[in-house]
Amino acid sequence: LNVIKDELLVVFGGMLMSGYAKYPNKRMYWSRQDDVPKLLSESMRCNRFEQILRFLHLNDNAILDPNDRLYKLKPILDALNKSFIQHGGIDEKLSVDESMIPYYGKHYAKQYIKGKPIRFGFKNWAICSSSGYLYAFEIYSGKDPSRETKFGLGGDIVIRLLEKAEIPSDSGHKIFIDNFFTSVPLVRYLAKEKYCTTGTVRSDRTEQCPLKNPRDMKSEGRGSYDFRASEDVMLVRWVDNSVVTAVTNFENLSVGMASRWSREKRAKVQVPQPTVFSSYNKGMGGVDLMDQNVAVYRTRMRQRKWWWPIFVYLFDVCVSNAWILNKKLLPKEDCIGQLLKFRRNLALTLLKKHGKQSSQGKIKPSPLQDIRFDNQNHWPQENETQRRCAHCKKKTTFVCSKCDIGLHPKCFRGYHSQ
Repeated sequence: LNVIKDELLVVFGGMLMSGYAKYPNKRMYWSRQDDVPKLLSESMRCNRFEQILRFLHLNDNAILDPNDRLYKLKPILDALNKSFIQHGGIDEKLSVDESMIPYYGKHYAKQYIKGKPIRFGFKNWAICSSSGYLYAFEIYSGKDPSRETKFGLGGDIVIRLLEKAEIPSDSGHKIFIDNFFTSVPLVRYLAKEKYCTTGTVRSDRTEQCPLKNPRDMKSEGRGSYDFRASEDVMLVRWVDNSVVTAVTNFENLSVGMASRWSREKRAKVQVPQPTVFSSYNKGMGGVDLMDQNVAVYRTRMRQRKWWWPIFVYLFDVCVSNAWILNKKLLPKEDCIGQLLKFRRNLALTLLKKHGKQSSQGKIKPSPLQDIRFDNQNHWPQENETQRRCAHCKKKTTFVCSKCDIGLHPKCFRGYHSQ
């Protein structure tokens, strides 16, 4: 299929448009009715748009690597990981977490996570800034028997993402990780490599640290805490709505106050909170923020390819990253503060600049059934240019004055009769 760059950019513009102008059927973007915007239909024919999507590939199937489960996506995965780092600029606070890509078909890499907003789909490991900028990612494609594990699945992912994102050690960057990834040996290793790390840790991963029992602490009431420290790490256990444990290799034990709702007093009260938890809460939400940016205007165009949801997800991530850079790098008066406005501007630019008008001109919308068959004030009227007759499909210089469509005088009765 011979596709030029302008056509591909128009397809991308249509995908952007589908995120905020949502229709139940893709072909509705080319509807002739007045309630549908005509920008996409005037930029490219529907058949050509669908043809490009149908034959779109991201890698060469002729040299398929049977050992690489994500071979069809490999070029774009490598290119985006490189590009995100190249243009992002590493922020001080970074978070590592998982992100779900919705997918309901059959595939060996599809995951099910109970209790998540997106329960079925592909799992993506991500490292983001606190503003939601994605630096590096890794799509989970199942267990790799040939890969040696040092800190378990979660810990090894943290190490690989730090390497992919090219985060320099001893640079002051603070890394926050979820309890799925955290273990005391991992935090000790990162301390040795001079990475400042804080993470929540599960109670069975504390390496038998002599902290108070969670049940005993819960009886002490909200705000109680306990800690133990060694030369390189500190573990802190704190009672909030539930008992939570954190491990850090760079923070000291200091206690602040947190505002919490009291059911007994029916008012907000101040409770003691070790600052390691407030610091964690401020630095950990980057991946969730990225997910929010992707979900709110998610591209709605579908294809029958297993890798399509991953491609569309990365497409929307690119828009999110570009918007964050727009706010970060441009002066306040020049940047676009709202993601919706940024996405619309991008779609309009691609469609208007790279779209081509049809040589046949704009297609007139078909009249509504109630107007076509009302038998009132339908008169033949001669027109300066020829049009296609809506009834016999031959060319004519006559139009219906009310329906505003080409119509031979001899075709009036047949067209306006049910």
